[in-house]
Amino acid sequence: MGKVACANVLSDLYAMGVVQCDNMLLLLGIAKELSNTQRKVVIPMILEGFRDLAREAGVAINGGQTVVNPWMIIGGVATSVCSANEVIFPNQAVVGDKILLTKPLGTQVAVNLHQWMQLGTPSWQLPKISSPLMTS
Repeated sequence: MGKVACANVLSDLYAMGVVQCDNMLLLLGIAKELSNTQRKVVIPMILEGFRDLAREAGVAINGGQTVVNPWMIIGGVATSVCSANEVIFPNQAVVGDKILLTKPLGTQVAVNLHQWMQLGTPSWQLPKISSPLMTS
């Protein structure tokens, strides 16, 4: 979980072509339902994973924040100082640019839909649309 969270934080920089991270902060929300025994086992493993991947990427974690939370959260902030010509801005894409997908598009939408269906919320149902093109 720690490695995945660190990769997610760094991917925001990498997605814009920034390959050097100057500063990283780690944000940790510890689930209040965890017992002290569970915390002593789980938290060090998560932190170790986050630190290991940061070290592999050549990034120092220079601080962060830890809070007790209703649910477990791990994330962070990565920053870099660079000039504008070192950044690939999404609104500057041109025909012929290559896009590298690291996972299928739409996975989060599919996860949300599945959760809504499991919960039975009306959010997942499509609204009824009347159109002259649609026949019954």
